[in-house]
Amino acid sequence: MKKLLILMFSLFLAGCAKNNVYPELNTLSNLEIPVQVQQEIAPNGSKTLGIAFGGGGVRGFVHLGVIKALEENGIKADLVTGSSAGSIAAALYASGLSYSEIETIVQDVSEYQLADIVISSKGLVNGQKLAKWINESVTQDNLNQMPIPIGITATDITHKESVLILDGNPGEAVQTSSTVPSAFVPVENRGSLLVDGALLTVVPIDYARAMGADIVIGVDIHCSAEPDVKTSRQCIAINTLRMLTCKLSEPEMQRADVLIRPDFEPDSEIRFGDKRIAIEAGYQATLESMPEILKLLSDAKEYE
Repeated sequence: MKKLLILMFSLFLAGCAKNNVYPELNTLSNLEIPVQVQQEIAPNGSKTLGIAFGGGGVRGFVHLGVIKALEENGIKADLVTGSSAGSIAAALYASGLSYSEIETIVQDVSEYQLADIVISSKGLVNGQKLAKWINESVTQDNLNQMPIPIGITATDITHKESVLILDGNPGEAVQTSSTVPSAFVPVENRGSLLVDGALLTVVPIDYARAMGADIVIGVDIHCSAEPDVKTSRQCIAINTLRMLTCKLSEPEMQRADVLIRPDFEPDSEIRFGDKRIAIEAGYQATLESMPEILKLLSDAKEYE
């Protein structure tokens, strides 16, 4: 009888569960980026550098190695964009944190700390723990207050389009961009349902251009390495979605001036594993691309 009551209560909760409602997030399509945003980023018409951090789930720690290598070489972005896991790196970086500060923040975090399991027909994870963690890690209350301009992607499944968040709570924006369909409860925003930003733009190169970047470094952590092909239902579903999103986003990724593609594949799609290996993969891949990056920046400076 006790088990039956628990089951009935669980089904009741699943049917009554509500979406995450974030009406204060302002979303824009690629064609709606205000001109004044670009003017604020490059007020004197100087060449600007944008970094587009791509999505890729637990591979997101690779981005830390990219940040480390860029920082060691004195390279700082004028603006950043991020999709899904890349939105986490983008938010921490744009908030003004150094690599060592970001490393300290993430070194002890576990998947259990960020996953708030819920009983819902809309998803297995709510996502608000991730939002809370981001908001505790940065000092700004709004994306537009960050010292480095930032745009975070999401996918509007109501209007079937990719959108960019330039204005709103950092944690809510990152949560929205990381909302994997079916796994996470979707976000409701002014009549639209928003989910994972990497569905339509794995590496947000075009959004970085739209925000005013003349030079864009893209970081692809999702499509570069060969997936571990297994025959389980879960692996087939994950790899099918991965193939579709990568094929869709490949033309955009090729529009990057430099595309960093670290060779890293995690042992699990849901567990963080050894973060040091992921960070080192991003670091080494960025060092390999460093001559090309430095030349682009040098050439751009000569023509200013």
